Amino acid sequence: MKRLTLAFLVPILLAAGCSSTSSTRSARAEAKAQRESEAANPIYPFTLMRQGSVALQQGEYDHALKLFKEAASLQPKNATVFNMLGLCYFRKRDYPEALKAFTKSLELVPTFSDARNNRGATYLAIGQYSLAEVDFLAVLADNTYPHHWEVYYNLGMTYLRRGNVAAAEESFMKAITSSAPVFRAYLRLAEIRQQLGDTKGAISYLQEARLKFPERVEASLALGRLLVDLGRKDEAKQYLQEVIDGQPHSAAAREAQDMLEGM
Repeated sequence: MKRLTLAFLVPILLAAGCSSTSSTRSARAEAKAQRESEAANPIYPFTLMRQGSVALQQGEYDHALKLFKEAASLQPKNATVFNMLGLCYFRKRDYPEALKAFTKSLELVPTFSDARNNRGATYLAIGQYSLAEVDFLAVLADNTYPHHWEVYYNLGMTYLRRGNVAAAEESFMKAITSSAPVFRAYLRLAEIRQQLGDTKGAISYLQEARLKFPERVEASLALGRLLVDLGRKDEAKQYLQEVIDGQPHSAAAREAQDMLEGM
């Protein structure tokens, strides 16, 4: 009886194995057919780009990269796809690949100012300040580009890194006097004024930032820190408490709490 049992078991196992292999092949064939069908749909690349944009916004950079790469394979002459690819690489701090993607985007559409600004930001990140300046100035020469204030901030950072404080301050001023002022420009202006010994000017910029961007606690923290350094601790307490109340579980709140406790 034992021999019979074993004899019957072998064919059954073999049959199951053949069925599994056949099922796997069928599933692969169906998946391949589905991919080919999707690729033939002219809307599919745009669906990939939309999904990639969502993933990028959510910080899922690897997933976004995969989606944009597939979109690029389907639309190799789409400058927007390569610009988005560049943004993925930039967020991953893979600056060489980001430069390649932004440059490819600009080769396809030389007037694509978004890609040029992004390439300038990449040059800035790797310390290629002259190349960054060239790209930022080219974008500012495009009167149709709607985000000049951000470019002025980027240009200001380029000058600041090169040690040209006067030019940096001028660019940051343009960034805050636009229709959509850049919050970070206020912080940089305050830092410059403080370094130049103009504490009154630094406090003024931080106060303005605090009023225009009440949801951003960085201005209140910087203001509290500056007042503590000046020995005006009673005035500093108000701003440090604002940070704690505004973002109680943040690193900024912890720093503000440490300063309050150290008074």
